[in-house]
Amino acid sequence: MSIIGCGTMGSAILQGVLSASSRSEAAEEEPKIAHFIATVQSSSSAEKLRTRFSSCLSRLEVIEKDNVGAMQRADIILLACKPYMAQTVLAAPGVREALEGKLVISVLVGSPVEKLEGFIFHPGRTLGEHIYIKRAMLNIAAEFGESMTVIETSPMPAEFEEISNWIFSQVGEIAPVAPDLFDIGGVLAGPSSAFLSVALDGMLDGAVKEGLKRADAKKILTQSLLSLAKLLEMGEHPAVLRERYSSPRGTTIEGLQSLEEDRVRYAFSKAVIASSKRSQEIGK
Repeated sequence: MSIIGCGTMGSAILQGVLSASSRSEAAEEEPKIAHFIATVQSSSSAEKLRTRFSSCLSRLEVIEKDNVGAMQRADIILLACKPYMAQTVLAAPGVREALEGKLVISVLVGSPVEKLEGFIFHPGRTLGEHIYIKRAMLNIAAEFGESMTVIETSPMPAEFEEISNWIFSQVGEIAPVAPDLFDIGGVLAGPSSAFLSVALDGMLDGAVKEGLKRADAKKILTQSLLSLAKLLEMGEHPAVLRERYSSPRGTTIEGLQSLEEDRVRYAFSKAVIASSKRSQEIGK
């Protein structure tokens, strides 16, 4: 597998699949992916990768700038470069031939499959039948194996579907979504964490104003969030949870009433919709 543009997200994915390959070797099993190539743009970036993955250099090759060569030598290509570099990378001479018959996985924001295909195939040419592009959106929790990755469903050989799902399962959970729902699914997988951080900051501020130290408040709130996540994971509906927490004339219903007065629910809904629309605009 070649990772084109192995920065923060590419490195997180690489960490996950390298660890899985190491476990397979330890169990004397055939690893799903045996060799890795990571491309970067500078010698300093290359050195950082070699240092970070120093124990895996027998299976990992780090190269500078030779994206086409890395594509030629791989069966699976992961596009993890900056989105603005996608056209330069994919329109380069030799890329179309290098990708023929292969699986291309893109984690580029605002880059629909049709847009990537347009970069690969020259204007006026018929679209090739044997380049399979899979689109995915993950979040920064991939760095420690707790990402939620939204994977766009698209027609392709079963073995490509299987290996795509396996790769992202090494950095967290996966959720397949239809192409027309990828943007909104991506918002819930990625930007939603930033939205929630605003709410968390507000609660921390309130706790500090009422006398708690911020570090203590953060510890309490973090565990409360983990508890909430576990309840949701078990199938509880948010509305049911609110009802269970709310007793007549109690503290919870008082706080919920305050949130409703300030239209917080609408504000979060609006943020999700706005982010999804922006993703669609970027992809045009």
